[in-house]
Amino acid sequence: MANNPNANIPAASAPTWQNWSGNLVHKPASDGGKYYFAPTNLTELKSVLTEVSKVRGAIIRVSGQRHSQPPLVAEDNRAAIPQTTKTYLVDMSCYADLGPAHDKHVVLGPGKNQVTVNTGVREDELDAFLTQHNLMLKTVTAGGFFSLGGMTAVDVHGATVDAPIFAETVSAFNILLADGTVTTIDGKSSAVAGWSPLQFARVALGGLGIVTSITIDVLERPWATTLQGGTERLGLADKPAFVEKFKTLLGEHTRVETFFTPYATGFLWLGVKNFLALFWDVIKDPSSKTPNASPNPPPNACILARKQPPEYGAPYLTGIAQFGAEFAVQSQYFDSPIAGAAEITAVATFETIEPEVATANKSHSDLWLTGAVRVIFMSYFVPLPGLDDEGLGKAWDGLDVVSKIVTQNDNFHIAAPMEFRFVKGGNSVMSGAFTEDPEQTWFVNLDLIGFVEAEQMASDYPAKLLQFFADVERKWVEMGGLPHNGKMYGFYDPTEAPGTYSKTGPFNQNFLAGLRKLRGARLEAFNAYRKSLDPNGLFYNEFLRNLLEFVERRAPRTKASGRLPPQQ
Repeated sequence: MANNPNANIPAASAPTWQNWSGNLVHKPASDGGKYYFAPTNLTELKSVLTEVSKVRGAIIRVSGQRHSQPPLVAEDNRAAIPQTTKTYLVDMSCYADLGPAHDKHVVLGPGKNQVTVNTGVREDELDAFLTQHNLMLKTVTAGGFFSLGGMTAVDVHGATVDAPIFAETVSAFNILLADGTVTTIDGKSSAVAGWSPLQFARVALGGLGIVTSITIDVLERPWATTLQGGTERLGLADKPAFVEKFKTLLGEHTRVETFFTPYATGFLWLGVKNFLALFWDVIKDPSSKTPNASPNPPPNACILARKQPPEYGAPYLTGIAQFGAEFAVQSQYFDSPIAGAAEITAVATFETIEPEVATANKSHSDLWLTGAVRVIFMSYFVPLPGLDDEGLGKAWDGLDVVSKIVTQNDNFHIAAPMEFRFVKGGNSVMSGAFTEDPEQTWFVNLDLIGFVEAEQMASDYPAKLLQFFADVERKWVEMGGLPHNGKMYGFYDPTEAPGTYSKTGPFNQNFLAGLRKLRGARLEAFNAYRKSLDPNGLFYNEFLRNLLEFVERRAPRTKASGRLPPQQ
C-alpha cells in the first residue's frame, strides 16, 4: 500500500514482527510495503482500514503484547517471504477513544462496578486504575503484561475457582467492522440463530473486526486487605491424598493456582514437596482494614511501544535466570531425570516463584509474575464432573499423564513444573472451556512448558520434544480436553497411528480438521456470524481459515486414534 498524504493516516512502518516466544517471525514482503500501523484514535484507525481495504486480497489483524503462540496475528514467513504486501497489522498500544474528549483509554462505567477500557491497555495498568477506585477484577492472570484485547480474543483464564475465563467477565464489545462502522455487542444484542452475539464476541480470535474497547464487570474492593494471599508447599504421594487436600484448598480459598513437579513424588519421604499452591481470598470484611494505597502505575503499553527498541509482553529474564533457561533446554534430553538436570530445574522453580508471590502479597496483589524466559506452552481445558472426589481424581489423572512419561529413562523430561488451575465453565462458543451447563461445570486447565532455542521455527523443534507433546496431548484429548486458543496444540495427526507426532510441528492440519468437527454446530454458527460481519474476509487470515473451514484432506493412512474425529 502506497503512503497516503492524508494526515488522518498514521505513519506506517515495515518492521520484522515476532511474537514474544519467538516461534513466529514475520518479515516484510519483498516489495518493501509498509504494513504496520499504530493509530491513536478512531479517525486514524478508520483511515487505516479504508486504505487497507483497497488492496486486493489484503488481510488486517491486530497486534497486542504478542504472547499468543498460534499464528493468529501473523504467520511465520521465514521459509517463504512473500513478494507482495498483503498482511497488515494494527498496534493498539497508543489508541484512545474514551471519555468526553475521546482521549482516555480507561474510564469508569457505564454502570456500577464496571470499567471500560481500550483494548491496547495492559492488565497491570488496568489493575492499578481499579485499585485507585476501590475496585478489582473478578479473575486475573499471574502476569499483568497482557493486553486486554489479547486476553479477550482468546480464552485467557485466572485462578478464581468460581469464575469463568476472563473474556466472560466482559459485558460489551465495541468493534470496528470491515465496512467502517462501529457496532456494540452486548447482552442486549438480538439473538442470531438462537445464539447471543456476545457468545461470539468473547474469544472471537480477531475474526469479527477490530475491537476498540470492552466493558468489564468488576468487584468492589473497599480495602487493600480485601485481597489476602499465601502459599503452601505440599507433599502428595497419590490420588487419594491429592483429592483430599484439594477439596480443602478449593473449599477454603477464592483463588488457587498450583505448580507441580512429578520428579519429587517418589522422594516425599526425604521431606521434599511436589506441589506449590498459591492462594488468595477475597474477604468482604477484613479484620485489618488497610486503605488501598495510591497506585504507582507501571509504564503503560504506549510508553513501552514507543521505546527503542519497542517493548512488548513480559520482560525477558536475564543473568542467572537466562543461564538456567539455557541449561534447561539441554536437560530435557538427558537420558535420566534423576541425573538431576530436569529434576533440579523443576524443583528450583519453586524457589523462584515463592519469593515473587510473597512480594506481591505484601501489596495485596495477585499479579505476582514480573518476568519470564521464552518457552512454548501447551494448555488444555479438561472437563470435570465436579469439584468432588471424581472430578479431582480426574485432575490428578491429567497430571499423571505427564508423570508417567517424564520420570522414565530415555524419555523427554520437562524442565519446569506443570501449572494447573480450576476454572468455571462458560458459554463462549470458541473457548476451550465451553459447556452447555456453565453453572454446574468446572474444568482443570493443565499447562505444560517446553524450553526451545530462541526464534527456532516450530517445524524444527527436536523430535523428542514433539513426540512428548503429542503423547501427552493424545491423552488429554481422550479425557475430553480442548486446547487453549493462545497456546500451542495439534502436535499429532489424528489420522496417524498412536506413537507418532506431526512432522510439520504444531497446528497439524488434520488435527485442526478434527477440532472443527468436534466443535460442530457451534463452530458453524460462529463462522456464519463472522461472515455476516466480514463478508469479504478482511480479517480472515490463513490460520483462522484453517480453524473454521473445511479443507480437502489427504487420504488417511491409518485408523484415527484418540477422541478427535478424523477429517471427513
